[in-house]
Amino acid sequence: MKRVHLLAAASFAALLPACDLVRLPGAGEAVEVAAPAAANETAEPAAEPAVMEPISGTIEPPEGETPTVDRDAPEPGSDAAVLADPAGMAAIGAAAVRPSLALLNAARCALPEGAAPTPTVASVAGATQLDEPVAGIQVVNALAAPLAAFPGIVKLEPRRTEPTGTVASGHCSAVRIRANWFLTAAHCVDQPYDELRVIGDAANLRSPAARITAASSAICHGGYLGTDNAYSNDIALLRLSPEQASELASVPVARTSATAKPLAPANYPTGEMAGWGLTQFSGHLSNDLLMSALKITAVGPAAIAVASHGGAGPCIGDSGGPLYVSKADGTKTVVGILSVVEQNRATGQFCAGEYNGRFTNLQGYTGWIDAVIAFCEAQPDACN
Repeated sequence: MKRVHLLAAASFAALLPACDLVRLPGAGEAVEVAAPAAANETAEPAAEPAVMEPISGTIEPPEGETPTVDRDAPEPGSDAAVLADPAGMAAIGAAAVRPSLALLNAARCALPEGAAPTPTVASVAGATQLDEPVAGIQVVNALAAPLAAFPGIVKLEPRRTEPTGTVASGHCSAVRIRANWFLTAAHCVDQPYDELRVIGDAANLRSPAARITAASSAICHGGYLGTDNAYSNDIALLRLSPEQASELASVPVARTSATAKPLAPANYPTGEMAGWGLTQFSGHLSNDLLMSALKITAVGPAAIAVASHGGAGPCIGDSGGPLYVSKADGTKTVVGILSVVEQNRATGQFCAGEYNGRFTNLQGYTGWIDAVIAFCEAQPDACN
């Protein structure tokens, strides 16, 4: 589990998206967590990224709809202001709501036109097959995780058929936050896919108990620009139809409400994550759910900075997965969604030794999440 990929930097050097075969963000400067972008505001582009060596098999920039984003704060009393308040939406009635995700700083998931594509990690990290079940912690410095200890977590595999007839599959995680809604990282779904496959109900992906369904649509934050702004606003909502959601009836809805104490390293020095990502940077994806404790080092309104714990942490393929903190009674709350991981500054390696990562802070996006869900429930055709 040393896996979260998303912070590659200089010459492949500081940040990598922690997703899968379909994502290995380009090099870029690490983002300062102390002053991240506001939840509903596009961050200023990061400093000019270091040039990355060409990667064979790089995916061409996705075609299709270019997100239209209202980047200004809504005027009081405007449609945008009303839509930002689910209660206000309900008051005016669904028929009066203008069907535009842009009013919520949201869009159908795709990289903006002209944005640098997210390269595949297959050619870089060999994320092409699953490992046999892992015993012990020797390989990844992570522990096998019981599914019940990580409520709401599922595997996400965006898939598309290539012109050659082969199937390209992404590898990320997601977490259930409503009966029909899951949260993941925007970089996990910013390419055109034929299917957004969701796998749940089993810690082992090969278990007969594993249930497979698909999401009908993905809605990304309008301020997400991929490498162009160092993966700021890296958050997306997956919408399932009632029939699709019923296939995962046993997956609980995760708790995402406010934490008992203010979210800060002094109150929550550690968190926990789990996933099915790479067991090492040039290794294979794990077949079993693996977990790791992480040190919480800084918290900003839009991002949570973490550090590996005892050499264990996230890696490629863990993107979109939840970060949990626990109350005294053991109750877990999801506070973040894995976005990127940095290199080990001493060795330059990814997913090895002491290294840092970044989760999108859900507490900074609560209003956005609630408003998008309310809008899509009222105007499903605008979100399909």
